[in-house]
Amino acid sequence: MAAKGKQTTEGLSWWEQASSYQRLVDSVDDYGIIMMDLDGTLRTCTPGVQALSGYTAKEVVSGNFAKFFTAELQASDYPEQALSQARDKGRFSDEAKMHRKDGTAFVSSFAIAAIPDEGGVVRGFSAIVRDVSRERGAEEDVRRSNAYARSLIEASLDPLVTISPEGKVTDVNAATEQITGLTREALVGTDFSDYFTSPQEARAGYERVFADGQVVDYPLELCNVDGSVTPVLYNAAVYRDDHGDVIGVFAAARDVTAQRLAERRIRQQSQEILELSTPVMQIWEGVVAVPLIGNLDSQRTQLFMERLLERIVETNSPIAIVDIMGVPTIDTQTAQHLVETITAVRLLGAQVILTGVQPSIAQTLVHLGVDWSGITTRSSLVSGLKVALDSLSLRVVDRETGASRS
Repeated sequence: MAAKGKQTTEGLSWWEQASSYQRLVDSVDDYGIIMMDLDGTLRTCTPGVQALSGYTAKEVVSGNFAKFFTAELQASDYPEQALSQARDKGRFSDEAKMHRKDGTAFVSSFAIAAIPDEGGVVRGFSAIVRDVSRERGAEEDVRRSNAYARSLIEASLDPLVTISPEGKVTDVNAATEQITGLTREALVGTDFSDYFTSPQEARAGYERVFADGQVVDYPLELCNVDGSVTPVLYNAAVYRDDHGDVIGVFAAARDVTAQRLAERRIRQQSQEILELSTPVMQIWEGVVAVPLIGNLDSQRTQLFMERLLERIVETNSPIAIVDIMGVPTIDTQTAQHLVETITAVRLLGAQVILTGVQPSIAQTLVHLGVDWSGITTRSSLVSGLKVALDSLSLRVVDRETGASRS
């Protein structure tokens, strides 16, 4: 007989004894705790089980542990095997699909522990169950994103990498290995900015990706393993998981070496064409002439001035004829450029004769209000040449008659 005032568990079943801990575990709501006998018959549960399964406490304890598993797992005797291993080894844990009362499935992480009596004989089991669907879903999102990223980067002929938000390389394609001379294993885990001549500029571009969502044609120079440098246009964009969270950056570095060479050739050819379109010729001893054709922009006017001054010095010519017959229009800026050129020629001690001044251009020059005082002008190159010859005290005579030709 038990002592007065002292509780005893003698004669109580194992689950009735275990129920003394019920108040402790009832406060846990993110885990479900179940007590069951040897064949899996449910004896008691915490409120967490009801929240996970959608069953009431009465519905839980009226069934078997197997009721929580999907029909496929029940058909394969998975619940019975789990209990058998827990009985033989003292514990069994796994992840498996379970379903709620309404039929919806979730991924559960559960652990079953054998409960022995004082003699070591297993009398039943306790099980702790947790819904890990969100965690596993997030892991699956990352796995799918990584697989998607991998397929994208391998499809690119340009060097393409994926980069973590911290700036670490997470994957590369074959083109990246080829241009850097390093293997994928050597590149993954390193800081992406280390492979550019200016890591600071690379980092600045990377920060813009997170600020704007992408960067387009950001110019950088890529360092190659052999010490050479490859000019690239850096293009990058963030990529997100199914929840919209940024999980990395796609970055491509397009080799623009050929483009830069082509641009350099175009600039060189443009310069050559510009020079050909502004010839400075010595048409008489002491006389140079420049026939201008086409519009005069700032670049062309500057070249025209430089070549004219150089030619005057080279030929020691006191007279320069500037013919503008081929210039279709003259605006204030063009007129000012011509005045500046004439002033520069005068500083060398030479005289400028402006020829080819058509009526329409003459009217424009008047309306523009540019000061042309002191500048000799003629309507044609021929009349301008006559003025030049007169200034040099030269005249053209007929070889047969000796008569002067005016």
